[in-house]
Amino acid sequence: MFCQNCGSQIENGTVICPVCNTQLSASMGNGPSPRPVQQPEPEAAPEKTGKPENPKGKGYAAVVSALMAFPTLICLVADYLGPPEWIRSFFPGREWAEPGIITWSAYLLGIVMCLWMMIVLPAIKPKRPAVTVGVCMAVLSLYLLFLAYINHSAGWYVDYVLPVCLMLTVSSAIMSILMAYKVIPPGHIASAIIVQGALLCLGIEILFDMQKRGQLELRWSIILAVAAISAVGIYEAVSYAVRINKK
Repeated sequence: MFCQNCGSQIENGTVICPVCNTQLSASMGNGPSPRPVQQPEPEAAPEKTGKPENPKGKGYAAVVSALMAFPTLICLVADYLGPPEWIRSFFPGREWAEPGIITWSAYLLGIVMCLWMMIVLPAIKPKRPAVTVGVCMAVLSLYLLFLAYINHSAGWYVDYVLPVCLMLTVSSAIMSILMAYKVIPPGHIASAIIVQGALLCLGIEILFDMQKRGQLELRWSIILAVAAISAVGIYEAVSYAVRINKK
């Protein structure tokens, strides 16, 4: 028996030609012309839309945020309630020892906010960095008003704190954008954060030199920048060596 389509010799009674996948007619010539059996096309994989999620990074960010937020809240409450009576007796006339007044915990709150913006915010990788920057600026503005209220003066914070907050906000926004669009690969995020911290230190010393001395001296920030660059270089070299050895 021969195939009606390709002419290959096949066994008698075969329904589909094993060579060309043609369905053979029962009468071998009296039926309709043979038609090749169409194989089902594989379904196309659904296209992925949007930016890839990073659940592990968001999980770590949530844990670190909780570890920062709850101790700070406890410190705020403890500062407002004031120390026990026997501790206040050692510090008569000290404002920070009186209940109903928030003093030292307000500065701790600012430090925690800055650390959160520099460390946690890039790990979240917000999809709308511009909106995130606006929210951070609004929160920092409210924080500055709070400091001005409890200290009854805003000059010191306008001259120093506000520029530092602006630098921190802008640098965190740039880092978030670069990480969201994968300009900075995931393996280099730690190095990028260290470089960001070194640049912030440099900007802070420039601000203080211009405000207090009227000229640039740049001492401790340069030392920190060199140390940061050295640490980044060592970390990247070790990471590169590990990747090469794995290959």
